[in-house]
Amino acid sequence: MACIRLKENWEFNGESTYRHVSTHLPNYARPRFIRIKSAIELTATFKYRKVQLVEEGFNPAVIKDRLYFLDDKENLYVQMTQDMYNSVKNHIFKL
Repeated sequence: MACIRLKENWEFNGESTYRHVSTHLPNYARPRFIRIKSAIELTATFKYRKVQLVEEGFNPAVIKDRLYFLDDKENLYVQMTQDMYNSVKNHIFKL
């Protein structure tokens, strides 16, 4: 998963992000999930707060931020839904 903050007045484009990621990263390094945050929290020593992000995982019922999933069949990042999450958790859809 990658956690990013967009520039002000910018929108996430799943198609162009997919093209960029697939062009510049090998398959194993492509983020399966992209989480859009309004602000990136830092610790007192200016490190990124990752523990909370890891604990929340990719459950859209828990995460209040926008969350996108890498769909290799459609060649774009699509917004994660509860149905998609349930399919992954029940091993119907494999990552």
